[in-house]
Amino acid sequence: MIADRDYAIPFLEQARADLRAASTVSAVGDSPSTLLMLIQMVFEKLTKAVYARQGKPYPKNSHQVTAHLFKVLRRHPEGKLILNDSPSVAAFIEKLEWAQPSIAKKLDQPAEQLEYPWADDIRGEVRYPEADLSLVKRIRDPKDKTVVSCLKVARSFEQRLLELFP
Repeated sequence: MIADRDYAIPFLEQARADLRAASTVSAVGDSPSTLLMLIQMVFEKLTKAVYARQGKPYPKNSHQVTAHLFKVLRRHPEGKLILNDSPSVAAFIEKLEWAQPSIAKKLDQPAEQLEYPWADDIRGEVRYPEADLSLVKRIRDPKDKTVVSCLKVARSFEQRLLELFP
């Protein structure tokens, strides 16, 4: 029988692959909605790796798990250092999670979605992430360094995850 802890390394390795892809998309400077989707997936998988390292079952039907990661990191001295470098990352990732389609569909309409077009009944139109997601508009501003901060925090955490959670 496969134990919950057996998922830790596979989740970590998949988070690393998603992080490499996010870094590549970020360097190209194109497709911001895809970049945000990748960043959300990186943090989700890192969080599920933490659950697994702790021997806890991760929430299989939820994409809203990263709040747990940030709570755990804030309790750990090394984790605090990772987060203190970029205090706005946790709030940004939480907003990304709220835009994840399985979550956004449960919210009052029109709820922006990270991956798919959504109906805006108030405007009477179909909107889509690349053009209409407020977080995409935010990161298009050349002065906004949120993506750089998110990638930095994710990279720092993925490099230290196994030592933080032995």
